[in-house]
Amino acid sequence: MRHWIFASMLILGGANLALAGEAPAKAQACVACHGQTGVSSSPEFPNLAGQHAAYLAIQITAFRDGTRNNPAMAPFVAGLSDADIAALAAYYSTQARATAADGDPALVSRGENLSGPCKACHGMAGVPVANEWPILAGQQAAYLQKQLAAYKGGERSNPLMQVAIAHLGDREYAALAAYYSQLAR
Repeated sequence: MRHWIFASMLILGGANLALAGEAPAKAQACVACHGQTGVSSSPEFPNLAGQHAAYLAIQITAFRDGTRNNPAMAPFVAGLSDADIAALAAYYSTQARATAADGDPALVSRGENLSGPCKACHGMAGVPVANEWPILAGQQAAYLQKQLAAYKGGERSNPLMQVAIAHLGDREYAALAAYYSQLAR
């Protein structure tokens, strides 16, 4: 229910800030890791630019509420209101997407061959139709690989992800991450 409230806030209110192209004041705390416009210069941190606003709002809320544990994020999101989260999500969703292309080029073909199950949710080109799911295309390879391992290890939880990657290991995660990092959005 809470996810739909955020989606409504984004559509009815928070999106006005993003459409004007102005970064919300609270975005300054995000710049060091995620870049001025949401394109991270570090492969360890995800690109936020161009992600679905609903997905961003869901994830920021999960960090704030502790349902997604990340000690590095916790101090930055602890004081965010629902309106702050909606404004941040709206802003980053309107920023120009980037293509990281930072995965091992030798693994791209293998990753493409492994990506069949991923495409059911994340789309044929790494861009899902569901606004609550992340765009994988062009994302940082190291970040993607780390998230796959987090799903398998139980640090992140999603029943669909756990089933989809249960039979994979680190080498397959590296290949999938290489493939998705080079997809142009």
